[in-house]
Amino acid sequence: MSESTRPGDSAGVSVAAATGPLHPVLAPLAHVAAFAYGMGVRARNSLWDANIRKPTSVGIPVISVGNVSVGGTGKTPFVRWCVEALQASGHHPVIALRGYGARDGVSDEAEEFRAMLPGVPVAVGADRVASIARARAADPRVDCAVLDDAFQHRQIARDLDIVLVDAGRPAINGALLPAGWLREPACALRRASMVIVTRATCIDPILAAQIERLHGAPPAAWTRHAWTRVERFGAGGRDMPLAALDGAHLVVATALARPEAFVADVAAHGGRIAGDFRFRDHHAFSIQDVETIAARARAKGAAVICSGKDWAKLSRLVHEPKGVEWLVVRAGMAYLGGEAAVRAAISVAATAPGCQ
Repeated sequence: MSESTRPGDSAGVSVAAATGPLHPVLAPLAHVAAFAYGMGVRARNSLWDANIRKPTSVGIPVISVGNVSVGGTGKTPFVRWCVEALQASGHHPVIALRGYGARDGVSDEAEEFRAMLPGVPVAVGADRVASIARARAADPRVDCAVLDDAFQHRQIARDLDIVLVDAGRPAINGALLPAGWLREPACALRRASMVIVTRATCIDPILAAQIERLHGAPPAAWTRHAWTRVERFGAGGRDMPLAALDGAHLVVATALARPEAFVADVAAHGGRIAGDFRFRDHHAFSIQDVETIAARARAKGAAVICSGKDWAKLSRLVHEPKGVEWLVVRAGMAYLGGEAAVRAAISVAATAPGCQ
């Protein structure tokens, strides 16, 4: 991924080309690489499609949440919503994820789940069959599993396969990596149980038609990203209403797949951007990073604002705020339409006898 440094910002700032993760100057090489990558993906998928390789049952019902593109499609808030829906109907789910980008045994995504869903087991590891088995052994109440980012993880059999498509960057009419953002051809949507659109501001008939052409059915639901609260650490204590962000001077610090979406949300809540530090997704923050961000905040008389995912790593470094207030956004999702259908599908999947 190409990188640029903004005046006064961290050297970790990244700017992605609109057509894919590589700089446009590398487009010829990117398309050659995408062709080779596509051959590998198709060969791998053919083994599963022809039943040469067979998925493994973990002994309990499984709901998978994933996508066909790289980057933030809102999987974390959607997985959390699924878990809360399952809990509301009396189930005890475990969340299983690979833990991509973990440093020193810390996965930012796993730590965010633990912070937002206390008491819910979070199984982290590349071997999800084994990690789910360990979670079940540790807590016999576990009666279903929610897989985070698992559409391509076909080793585990699942009862419901949900794919998310980001309305802000659908990617489904683009190219494969690294020429575009697709992990596999968009026609793979055909094997999903349902497709849900995230980060939507309205129900878009053009996007709906594209998804129906690829998936065979229109999107089951449309959702939007919704901030739920802001936690405060440092000079001002804890918690503040979202309305308090209006007019506040804020230094944004992100290590997200789509930092521009988070920055846009800050602005939409009335925040005045006094600094914008963008690091690569899953970046392992250092003490130097924290000191640089905090120095900008002090110089501008601003607070630092970050996502819950980023705070999972930053919190281990911010021992002495030294007059700087750190604001942590906790986000969820809200439905524009289709919530009842999704709840019904999750309920049916969770009461299945388990994949055999």
